[in-house]
Amino acid sequence: MKLAQVSALVPGMILAKDLLQRNGILLVNKGTVLTAELITKLKFWGFYEVEIEEPPISLKDQQEAAVAPQIAAAHDRVVGITENIMSAGESKDIDTNLLRGMIGDLDSQIDLNTNVLLNLSHIKTHDNYLFSHVTNVAILAMIIGKEMKLSEVEQKELGLAALLHDFGMTRISNSIYDKSQPLSPDEWMEIKRHPDYSMELLKQSGGFSEAVLRGVYEHHERIDGSGYPKGIKGQDICLFGKIVAVADVYDACISPRKHRKRMTPYDALKNLLGQPHLFDIQILKSFVSCMAIYPIGSFVKLNTGQTAKVIGINHGAPFRPEIRIYLDQNGELLKPPIRINLFEPQYIQTYIQTTLESQEAEEIFDLIEK
Repeated sequence: MKLAQVSALVPGMILAKDLLQRNGILLVNKGTVLTAELITKLKFWGFYEVEIEEPPISLKDQQEAAVAPQIAAAHDRVVGITENIMSAGESKDIDTNLLRGMIGDLDSQIDLNTNVLLNLSHIKTHDNYLFSHVTNVAILAMIIGKEMKLSEVEQKELGLAALLHDFGMTRISNSIYDKSQPLSPDEWMEIKRHPDYSMELLKQSGGFSEAVLRGVYEHHERIDGSGYPKGIKGQDICLFGKIVAVADVYDACISPRKHRKRMTPYDALKNLLGQPHLFDIQILKSFVSCMAIYPIGSFVKLNTGQTAKVIGINHGAPFRPEIRIYLDQNGELLKPPIRINLFEPQYIQTYIQTTLESQEAEEIFDLIEK
């Protein structure tokens, strides 16, 4: 058992000790499952702390703790190798066998534990945005591909297209690509040439399928024809291009850049869903199915007044994810944070009331990372 502040209690927790009035009269028996009403009564009765049963470390926690270092190492390895290849910026430095091996590694990590990998991809620890971005886009694209029931070969080809989708950015000056101010018309035209640069480099290298090349070249095309480089529409855009487009925009939105703040995952998803004229609706549906209503990494406010981060998805229950509660109802940091699965029956009275705005989410993220 452990001592918990009443402000940190969540419906579904279990009392580990009888609660008595000062005169010794029994108020609540040990073993009682706390409800929202009972927690309110505890506050009314003046209880500051109570003893609760400390849940055993779940099998899922143990499994995630066991695989997290392996998954983190695989992610960092792909980022590092991608940086080496892209920094060289020459077609002769593109090792197709090495790239395919990296995609196979990422695919294995997705199969091992998607939740851990998605949580990891939300923590931007790498110095250069470009290399972590293409790695994360490859992860997201392959997750979408799995949801769409693409074949194993197609999933890996899709991952390869996603990993290489911004290769042409290496031909563009960093002063333009990483500029903190709005781009000039000429600078924007240069940015829009990166699909052509990518295609040139990859064709010179050889060893890539037509599907991969088209996926790289068409990831900035849009359903209504407003994209680039060719301005093609709808069915003329290849499947890989459409999938990489969704993954690319989502990761760009949730990533901090010099010229703008990052969106919350929830707002980034809402942004995509609000533009069906730009993105393929079936791919968006598959993406929502993967990410749920509250994507991993979202900071949310519960009906209990507590603040939590979404850390896992329950397929078939998009409104009831796994969460980790970091702040109590008074905004005080909980140490350690409390992990619960809102899909479990004992937490039926606890639900997500709202998502946090970007600024507030950023402040909480900074607080818990200290």
